[in-house]
Amino acid sequence: RRLAVGPGTADYQRRSIFGTRKALSGNSSLRTPITVTTIAMLAMTLGFVGYGMFFGPGNQYPSSVRKLLRDGGMAYLRPSNKQDLPKAVEKYTEALELLDKIGCDDPKHGPDATHVTGLVARIAAVYTDMGDLDNAIRMYTDLLHRILGDAGMEDPRTQVRLLMDPSLDVGKRQDILRALGCANKLAETYEARAARSKRRSILLADPDMHSADVRAASRWYQWCLQVVMLTYQNHFNHQQLAQNLPLTSTPSFDPATLPRVFSIDVVTSLFYNAAAFFASHAQYQYAVPLLQRALDLLRPGTDSGKEECVCQSSVLMSHLANAAVQTSELPRAEKWIFDGLALAKKYPENSDCLNSFIALTYDLGVVYEAAGKSQSAAVQYRHAAEVAKAVDDAEAEQLATRALGRITDI
Repeated sequence: RRLAVGPGTADYQRRSIFGTRKALSGNSSLRTPITVTTIAMLAMTLGFVGYGMFFGPGNQYPSSVRKLLRDGGMAYLRPSNKQDLPKAVEKYTEALELLDKIGCDDPKHGPDATHVTGLVARIAAVYTDMGDLDNAIRMYTDLLHRILGDAGMEDPRTQVRLLMDPSLDVGKRQDILRALGCANKLAETYEARAARSKRRSILLADPDMHSADVRAASRWYQWCLQVVMLTYQNHFNHQQLAQNLPLTSTPSFDPATLPRVFSIDVVTSLFYNAAAFFASHAQYQYAVPLLQRALDLLRPGTDSGKEECVCQSSVLMSHLANAAVQTSELPRAEKWIFDGLALAKKYPENSDCLNSFIALTYDLGVVYEAAGKSQSAAVQYRHAAEVAKAVDDAEAEQLATRALGRITDI
């Protein structure tokens, strides 16, 4: 999922293990390109993508619905150059309308049944592939309403109370996790629509929080964060009570203390996605703590040399370095850069480590340039450009080359 870069806007490109998120932040001429790998929260941890791609055995559906699903699948589940997305969304929508009509008399096909909400997720995915973000938002919102209802959408604490209930049905718990994935997806889609609107604008200032879409994205990222953090906090304090230890408002961010309902991937991915959003709007006071807590959760795997954790940590450090650069905390930026580079060099063939290596090398050039060390900055920019060229990252190469030209022209 790629959005073009404009002055002061963000480019989100997701690929490799998690996908890649690039950001250009701030208006300074010392703008730092961040090439980082995001955690594919929906695909890896909450199963939301799979949920939208396979939403139940065919025999769950009435025969009239199955025919429409087959027609939709024939149009959608094909190589991209042979897809007929308008036909797919037409057939899937007809199937959903028919299911909703049947569900009025048969609770088995009610609006919140998994095979029904899965179809809603599929329709949202098709609209997203079509680039129709308005209808994608409409469908993701509909999906949340079906699972959570008005009260659940309004107050995330309702979901926390459910998740903390040991007698909660497994199916209901899975529904909440799907809703969490959907809310994250809804936030991303609002974010994408805001970026699209910004690119159509003549304004060149960075996106701010005044846009209705940006505010909506913020709302849903915060909804996700509250569900995870409040559940985590309550679970952690229950453990503290059991051990006669004092209560705290902040969990330990140790994988051993996570509620079973969440995995390390779920929490770190959510923290990363929300942090990247806040950072893109210069709200580093929110972004930095989230990135640091994600690092805490990855630390045991990183310390043991687990490749995935090592490279994810280097990615997070590249974001932390960028935040420090943007807030003029150059010594702190330098520390994150050196720590991140040390990790990235451990697995140079890993695409995530390689991407973060390029970003961190460029960041180091920015730090040196800001400190008036032009020769040292030029070395880093040149190195970043060379590595970017070797891996066919034309955009990173162009940015590093432009920075190198700026240094040599002084």
